[in-house]
This record gives sequence, C-alpha cells and structure tokens, in this order.
Amino acid sequence: MRKIIFYLLLLLNFLLPLAIISNSFDGDLGWHLRFGQALHTGSFPYTDTYTYSKYGSPWTNHEWGGDWLFWLIYSRIGYWWLNLLTALPITLAFLLIGKIFSKKITSTFLATTLLCQWSITHIFVARLAMFTPLFAALTFFLIEKSKNNQRWLYIIPPMFWLWSILHGSWILGFIILNIYLATTLVLKIIPKKYLYYFNETKLTNNLIYKIILIQTITVLLIIINPYGIKIWQEIIEYFGQNYYKMHTTEWLPSYTFPIFWKILVIQTIALVFSIYGFIKKKLSLTHLLIFLAFYYAAIAYKRQAIFMALLSATVLATVIELIQLELYKLQFLNDNIIKKSFYFFSTSALIILSLYYFSNIHFTNDIWTDKYLSEKNSFPYEATNWLQTNVKQPIKIFNYFSWGGYLNWATPNALVYLDGRGTATWMKENNKTMLEHYHEIINNPEGLKEIEHDQVDYIILRQTNFIPIAKPDAINEWIFGKEAAKISYSEKTQLEKDLNVSNNWQKSYSDWQANIWKNINHAPR
Repeated sequence: MRKIIFYLLLLLNFLLPLAIISNSFDGDLGWHLRFGQALHTGSFPYTDTYTYSKYGSPWTNHEWGGDWLFWLIYSRIGYWWLNLLTALPITLAFLLIGKIFSKKITSTFLATTLLCQWSITHIFVARLAMFTPLFAALTFFLIEKSKNNQRWLYIIPPMFWLWSILHGSWILGFIILNIYLATTLVLKIIPKKYLYYFNETKLTNNLIYKIILIQTITVLLIIINPYGIKIWQEIIEYFGQNYYKMHTTEWLPSYTFPIFWKILVIQTIALVFSIYGFIKKKLSLTHLLIFLAFYYAAIAYKRQAIFMALLSATVLATVIELIQLELYKLQFLNDNIIKKSFYFFSTSALIILSLYYFSNIHFTNDIWTDKYLSEKNSFPYEATNWLQTNVKQPIKIFNYFSWGGYLNWATPNALVYLDGRGTATWMKENNKTMLEHYHEIINNPEGLKEIEHDQVDYIILRQTNFIPIAKPDAINEWIFGKEAAKISYSEKTQLEKDLNVSNNWQKSYSDWQANIWKNINHAPR
C-alpha cells in the first residue's frame, strides 16, 4: 500500500502542473513560434520584422534556441506536446532538489512538493521559463556533488551553455555558484572561536579555484551564439531596467495585488524552520543564505516564487518527517486498524485527486484555433478572426500591449506597435523604454496624433468593461476590500476617449473583449 501511495503522489506531481499548463496560454508564444519558424528555414532574424515601431532595428533574442525547439515540436507534433515539455522540467526540478537536500525521495517529500506546486499554479504556463527551476536544481546538484568529486564541475560549462540558448535566466546559475564562494570566503575571515556556531562543509582552496576557472570558461562559452557578446549585454540591460518591473504583473512585488498568498504562507513557515535549523546547526550558512536570497527575490518579484516552492519543499518535508518519527512512538498510532484506515483513505484521496487533475487536462494540438483556451486566457480570438477575414493586405495595428505576441502569430499580415520582446530593453530616442512610451500614447492627449502620424490602419484595445475570468479570491477581497474589483478592471484610456470623438476613426468591431477602430483616411479597403 505504501508503494501505491508513493507512485500516486509521484503521478500527481506531474499531473498537477500539466493540468494547469494545458489550460493556460502565454501570448508571447506567437513571436516565439515566428522566430523559430524563420530560424528553421535558415533565415536567422537579426532584425525586427513584427512591429512597425522598430521595424528593421536589430534585436537580441536570448531565447533563440528555445524558440527553435518550440517551433519544431509545435509544427511536427502539436501544441499538446509543448505542455508535456514544459510540465516535465517542473516535476524533475522538485525531485532533483529532494535528492540533493533530503537525500531520499519519500512519500512525505512528494506530498510536500505537491502542496508547494499547488501554491504556485499562477506561474505555470507553456513557456521556456519553466526550464529555469530544473537548471537551477542542476546547478545545486553539481556544486554539492563536486564537494566529494570535483569532476562534476566539468558539466557546468556545457549545461550553462544549453541553458543560455533556451532562456535568459542562466544568470541565476552564476548567482548560485557565487553564493557558495562568498560563504566560504566569509568563513575564512571569521575568527576561529566563532566557527563553532556553524555547521559548514567549507569548500577546499582547490575547489574554489576550480569554480572560479569553470565560471570563466562558462562566461566565454556562452558568447558562442549567433549574437556573440551581445547576449551578455542583453541580459545585463534586461535586469538593469526597472520600468517594466513596475508595469508587468509577474515582476511586481508579492505584496501587491493580486497577492498569491498560498506560497507566501508556505515560504514564511519554511523560513522560520530554516532559521531555527541554522541555530541548531542542522542547516549550513550557505544553504541559509541561499534560502534568504531566494526569499528576498520572491518577495520582490512574484515570478520568483517558484524557487521558494522548490526550497520550501525540502525544508518542510524534513520537519514533517521529524514530526512523524515522534508520532510513531505513540502506541495507538501503531494499531493495525488505524494504519489500514490511514492507507485506505490516503489512497482513495490520491486516486480522486489524480482523476480530478487528469480530467482537467485540456488536449489541443492547435492552440490558435482553440477559441475556449484563447478566450479563457483573455486573448481576442473573435477580434483577430475579424481582422483576418476583413483585411488581407499588409497593415499596421496599434495594439493593446499584452496582445502583441498573440497578434504576431494570429495576424501575420499585420505589423503591431509592440510585443513582449520589447518589454524591457527596447528604447525610444528620448531614452525611455518602448513600454513606457506605449503608456504615454494611450494616456496622453497627443497619443492619437502620433498614431496617425505613423499611418496606422487599425487600433485594437481591450474592452474597458471587460470582466476577467479570473476574479479576485476571498483573501484578496478581504485585504483590498472594494478596491480589488476596481484594480481588476480597466478604465477608459485617453486614447479611447479621443478615438470616440475623432472624425478620422470609425469603430468597426466590438465584442466583450475588444474594440477595433479603423482609420477611414488610411486603412486599406
């Protein structure tokens, strides 16, 4: 019966992220697929051809290899397999973290990881970022293994290179490595009389030198890509910009609306036990600092909560297993009837959960014709179909920013104003990011004049009375009160107000999600 429970928990650790991912839709998939398609045909896109605002300008795609992989899978076997591809690394990351820090994958650990996965479902989506937890876990694995066998370090350069062509989060690997180095250096300068307070396996001098050398080699190896050293410049600029962090939900602090409170509760409980474990010399300074670094990152940025789920799973599993050992000493818990009842109800609950998540998996191989999935994730399925049906010539569209990537693929005959590629690093002449200038266009009285000056044919904006499918939960309503509803819905922008009174624009399409205006003086007939 124990084995059945173990394998059911293992299955659930894959079914849960798969079910969530299969019902989500990342709008940026549009430009990822277009880039991958162009790359596959042998034409590497060094310049932008998807927007009219930056058309012909050079840009650096820090996910170029991942885009090619996504295109190959999508074009050969369908979107459903992208769901599998992005769900699997999440499960493997949790298992690997458990193998590193808990030493053994137990049913208790799997139950804890399931709880932690449930707390971060808002992060799960079919995007290349889902590989990041696995690469981070592999970094931990290699550095921990190298303490006993330094040959494990030689895997780091090729692994980081693979990471660097799939997603720009590879910089995180260097941060992890250098936390290990920094802790060792700190302990070397601490007076010996204080070392008693630390339970630390310090890195040897030889290992320190090798880690520094390996990082140097890795830095140079990452330059081997179509963009050369520009890939480093792109990542440094990406993390150096702040405007997009204040206007993109996943980059907002965890204490802003909407608060994803489940992971906040879990990681805070894990934090308390981590500090207690360090005081009792059960946890090393290195591991505590890693936990604190990721805890800060998760508070500062919502998207980093996935790493706290990984680390919290190991901490909580260790605590729960210690509690279990104490409970086993109680005589009545060893009663045969109680044991059988526990196994029966546990197995039944896990079977029901497995059936629930399996039944919630959404199977589709062509997401762009899946009206249910598009509309569920707030993308203008009907509006883009109208554009495709009524407009055959190449056109310019000023778009609601979050729909840019979606429109890249859904309306290939159109150039949009901006999509997700330009969120952080694309700049205007006045040293403002394109995203900041986009907000100026939609909120300032001169915005419509600039659009007309660019000879835009159509404008597509989100319906101002549009009601999102995902409404604030009870906790957010309790915290933010009536303001929660106001925050969820959009108000009419200055641009829309100007469009409604302009003689140059005519509203040609409207539904519950989107409005489309046509430039009657310029749009093709």
